[in-house]
Amino acid sequence: MLCPTHKIPDRLVHPVVRPDQDQVSKIVRSYNAFLEPDGWSIVETSRISGRPVFEGVKRDGRVDMFAEPTGWEKVDRQLLEAADRLGVAKSEEHWQAVGLICRETLISLAQQVFDPVQHRPIDGVDIGSTDARRMLEAFFECTLAGGPNAEARSHAKAALTLALALQHKRTADFRMAALCCEATTSVVNLVAIVSGRRG
Repeated sequence: MLCPTHKIPDRLVHPVVRPDQDQVSKIVRSYNAFLEPDGWSIVETSRISGRPVFEGVKRDGRVDMFAEPTGWEKVDRQLLEAADRLGVAKSEEHWQAVGLICRETLISLAQQVFDPVQHRPIDGVDIGSTDARRMLEAFFECTLAGGPNAEARSHAKAALTLALALQHKRTADFRMAALCCEATTSVVNLVAIVSGRRG
């Protein structure tokens, strides 16, 4: 059975019809509020010229906490690419490629949020522009500072450590690649929450 609104994304929020992305986001949120009780959602399924294309999908009881993009275009695009590659990967080289895309996603994420003036490195040594681990650790230390945030800070660092470790596994398989995607998505969502892009 098709969602009764499965044509809505094509007609109302297609980038050719409605190029204003802020307006598209508001429309999608509004429709999703009405569709959620029936188990349907309008989600981004692809992109045209860097703009999202949406489709109505049945959730089958599973709810994605953050179906909408973060707004960091490169990060969102890379996360989608990693998920797409994971879906079709059939060899060790393909699964390793998923890890590489996850690595690039974390670098892009770190470059979006890291401020060398505000987020000082723990060891006092300057951080390179592609050192995602140290940039994100400094970001978490600053934005999740203090005792009340100790658990959140630990969780964020653990997700980052897992994502980075899985990217370099030489014996890549579906399980490792899927865990890497999940850990990377978790780090992206944690950073998006802390930086005010969620909620």
